Amino acid sequence: MMKQFFLAILALAQAAAGPSTSPTGRTIRGEVVVRKNGVEQKAEAWVYLEDVTKHRRRSGLPGTGIRAEIRQKGKEFVPHVVVIPAGAVVAFPNYDDEEHNVFSPTDPPGQWDLGRYSTDHKGKTHEFDVSYEIDIYCDIHKEMWAKVKVVDSPYIAPVHDGHFEIPNVPVGDYKVIAWTPNGQDGQSEIVKLTAESTKDVTLAAPLHAEAGDPAPHHRKNGSSYGLYKP
Repeated sequence: MMKQFFLAILALAQAAAGPSTSPTGRTIRGEVVVRKNGVEQKAEAWVYLEDVTKHRRRSGLPGTGIRAEIRQKGKEFVPHVVVIPAGAVVAFPNYDDEEHNVFSPTDPPGQWDLGRYSTDHKGKTHEFDVSYEIDIYCDIHKEMWAKVKVVDSPYIAPVHDGHFEIPNVPVGDYKVIAWTPNGQDGQSEIVKLTAESTKDVTLAAPLHAEAGDPAPHHRKNGSSYGLYKP
């Protein structure tokens, strides 16, 4: 399932970046090291590009027209974590034969609640138009959790075996950001891509990110899950 998850996120990133039609498109590669309490470990991680090009103008949100999916299946959100560009829409289909709920207590950008619904392979949707790290839960089942990382960039890639690759990057100046859930980001120095740049750009040093632990959560009214009454 993990392999399928990485492929799904990579497909999303490639769709966001668009086809390689520009002769000046570049590929940025590198390594990411994730530590927790100073100890290196394998952990879910992603990278994305922060465009720091001066005077760059962009109309609209980078995720406009992009859709992702987090399924409710086996009393889990699958996948648990997605990283999307701002403006993307996420669907939450229910593949179980019982009711679930999808809500977020994260503020800002604000709390939202899709309500309770049973089997629905299409699912309700939510548009994520603010760059933020958003926690998502079910008001019925405490064990159900997900996290959506929204970034102001269409250039996103998962870290696999400590490595990442972001294709089709246009000329400009970028910082490469490494992110892992509930942790502290790592970032590169500014990477300058010019028309004279080599096709592939490999970061000289690994990015370092610090993994953290999820915060405890409650039902949407603030009460303990043990007090839930249907």
